[in-house]
Amino acid sequence: MLAALLLAGIIAAPLGSAGLLMPVRTRTGKPGTWSTTRRFLLAVVGTVVLIALVAVVLKLIGVSQHHLIIGIAGVACASVIWLPATRQWSARAHLCWATSVFLFVIYLAYALAWTINSHLGPASTAGGLLLWVFELFAAIMSCAYLWEICDALGTEHWRRRITPQTPLPAAGKDLPLVSLHVPAHNEPPEMVKQTLRSLLRLDYPRYEIVVIDDNTDDERLWRPVEEWCARHRVKFAHLENWPGYKSGALNYALRRLTDPKAELIGVVDSDYQLEPGFLRRCAPPFADPWVGFVQSPQDYRDWKHARYYRRLYYSYKYFFAVSQPSRNEHDGAIFAGTMGLIRRVALDELGGWDEWCITEDAEISLRLLRAGWHGLHVDQTWGRGIMPLTFEALKGQRYRWCFGGIQIIRMHWRSLIPGRQKRENHLTTGQRWAYLAGGVQWYGDLLGLIFLVFLLAGAVNLATGGGELFRKLTPFLLATVPVLVGLGLIRAVALLRRGTGATWRDAIGAFFIWQSTSLVVARASVVGLFARKAAFLRTPKTSERAKWWEALRANWAESTLAAFGIAGIGLALTKATTLAAPLLAAMLVFPTLGMAAAPFNSWAAQRASLPQWLRDRRRTESQRDRRAFAAGAATGGVVAVAAVVVGALVLLLAPSRHVQTPNLVGPANPPPAHHQQSPKASPSPSPSPSSPSPSPSAVPTTTSPSPTPSATTPTPSTPPPTASPTAT
Repeated sequence: MLAALLLAGIIAAPLGSAGLLMPVRTRTGKPGTWSTTRRFLLAVVGTVVLIALVAVVLKLIGVSQHHLIIGIAGVACASVIWLPATRQWSARAHLCWATSVFLFVIYLAYALAWTINSHLGPASTAGGLLLWVFELFAAIMSCAYLWEICDALGTEHWRRRITPQTPLPAAGKDLPLVSLHVPAHNEPPEMVKQTLRSLLRLDYPRYEIVVIDDNTDDERLWRPVEEWCARHRVKFAHLENWPGYKSGALNYALRRLTDPKAELIGVVDSDYQLEPGFLRRCAPPFADPWVGFVQSPQDYRDWKHARYYRRLYYSYKYFFAVSQPSRNEHDGAIFAGTMGLIRRVALDELGGWDEWCITEDAEISLRLLRAGWHGLHVDQTWGRGIMPLTFEALKGQRYRWCFGGIQIIRMHWRSLIPGRQKRENHLTTGQRWAYLAGGVQWYGDLLGLIFLVFLLAGAVNLATGGGELFRKLTPFLLATVPVLVGLGLIRAVALLRRGTGATWRDAIGAFFIWQSTSLVVARASVVGLFARKAAFLRTPKTSERAKWWEALRANWAESTLAAFGIAGIGLALTKATTLAAPLLAAMLVFPTLGMAAAPFNSWAAQRASLPQWLRDRRRTESQRDRRAFAAGAATGGVVAVAAVVVGALVLLLAPSRHVQTPNLVGPANPPPAHHQQSPKASPSPSPSPSSPSPSPSAVPTTTSPSPTPSATTPTPSTPPPTASPTAT
C-alpha cells in the first residue's frame, strides 16, 4: 500500500506544482464570500482533474486496479485535508502544497518501513534510522520553504500588504519627531557624507540626524565626517573602545544623543541614498498606537554593470519581494535594521538593543511582537545601499546572518513553541511559525552538506564493489529522490524569477549565489549552537585583479569539496551499467556545482568592472569585520557534528545479513508465490538497481530538497532568503 501511495505521489507532485509555476493574471477584486467560494470550487475541480491525470498515468504503467484505487484515494484525501488551512490560496497553490506534502510524508513512511522490515542487522538498521532522521529534518525545512512559496504566489487577497497604491493615514500637523541614527565603522568619509546629504533632503518637517562613529581606528576616516556634521548642525559622536559593536553604538545614540521628544527611531546604514519621501510614507502607519515598527525594503544601487552583481542583487531582492510580504501577512515581518522605523517607547520598554546578539535588528522585532506590538512591511523602496563587493565579504555577511539567526532561536526557543498566548508572550501561531521556520531553515545548508558526504561515500562504496549503500533499493525509493530534488530546484528558480523580475539566466545565477555560500552557512549554523559570543568570519583577501588560483585559494574548502564531487561522479559512472550509478552521479551534479560556484563567484566579483570609488571600497571591505571568532566553541561543535556523520556512515557500511528486502507492493499483477518467502530463504531476483549480489543494503543516501534562499539550499533558499534565503 505504501509503495502504491508513493508512486501516486511521484506522479501527483510534479503535476500539482506545474500549475503554480505557470503565469496567471492578478486578481484585483475585493475579498468576500464569492471569492472564497470560487477558490473552494476551483480547488475541488482541480483535485478531480489531478486525480484523473494520476489515474491515467498509473493505468499506462500497468498498476493493478487495487493499487490504482489506493493511489488516487491517497491523493484525494491529501487535498481534502488541507482545504481549510489553504482557504486563502488559489487552487493552484493548494494543489502544489497538498501533493508535495503528501509525497514527503509517504516517502518518509516508505523509507522508514523499508529500513525496519529489511532485516539489515543492528548496525545497518541504526545507521539507516539515523539517516532517516536527517531526511525528516530536511523534509520539515523543505515544507517550511514550500509554504512560503505557496503563500507568496497563491494568496489572492492580501489583508496587511502595503503597496505603493495602499492608502495610509494622511500626514497631519502633529507629525511625530523622528530621530535617524546613522552608525558607521571604517567607512570612506565621502560615502558617509553622501548619505547624510540625502537625509538632509528628506521631505519631512520634524526629524533629526545622529551620526555614531563606532570605534573607527583611523582618524582620517572619521574626522572629515565630524567636521561636515558640525557645519550642517548634525549630531555626531566618535566612540573609542566602546563595547557592544553596532548595537552598543545604537544604544549610546538612543540614550545620550536622541532628542527627548523623539517618538520614532530610524536606522540608516552609512552607505544608503534615500528618497525624499521616506518618512512621509513610513511614519503615518504609526497612527495605529500598537504598531511597533515599520520596515521598508533594503535595496541596492550600482548593480547593473556586471553580471555577478546582477545575480547578487536578485538573490538579495528575493527576501523583501517574497519572504517579507508573506511574513507580514501573518504579522511576522522582521525589522531588518536599515530603512526601518521603530517606536521609541517600545524600544525603551524592552531595554534597547540587545548587545549579545549579532543580528540585533531581527532580535528586537521578535521581542516587540512577543510584547504585543505589531510590525508592518512597506513594499516600496525608499533607499539604496551598496552590496558586498567581494565574494569573501558576502560569505562573512551570510555567516553573521546565520549565526545571529541561530542565536535568536537558541535564546528565544521557548517563546516560539506552539501554545496559547500569555501575558508574557503575545505571539500568535502564525508569528511563532514565521520566526521558528525562518531560523530553522538555516540548517538546510548543513543537511545538504551531510547528504553530500553520504553521496560521496556511496560513490566510493559502489565503485569498490561493495554497494552496501545502494544494493536492493526498490525503484520507488530511487525514483522519489530525483523528483523531490528536481521539484525543489525548479520551484526555487521559478519563484525567484517571478518574485524579482530576473531573467532565467540571472535567476539561476542568483540561486547558485545562495548555494555557493552553503558551506560557510553550515559552519555558522553549528557554531551558533555552541558559541556564546558574537563571531565574525575571517576570510582570505584577494587582489584587485584576482587570478583563478587566488579564487581557489580563498575558497579552498569549497574547491576541495567540488573536486571530491567530480571524483564521486567519475567513480559512480564506472558502474554505469547499473541503475543506481547514473542516478547517484546525477544527484552529485547539483551539490558539486554549488561548491564549484564559490571560487567562480569569487573570481567574477574581483574582475567585475566598478567605478573608482567602489573599487576603493572593495579593496578595504575586510576592515569592516571586527568581531573575534569563537574558535573553541566552533571546534567543539564541528567535531560533534562530524562524529555523528562518520558514525552513521560506519553503521551504514557495516556488512548486513543475507536477507530478502521486503516487497511492499507488487506490479500490476500479484507477485509470484516464490516472492513471498521468509527472510531466511534464499533471495529471489529483486528490482535492484545495482549489482545482483544478495547482500542487503542500508537505507538510501538521499538528498531531500532544501533550497535556501536557507534553502538550499536552499536552498537554497534559500531566500533564502533568507534569506535568504533556504536554500535554504
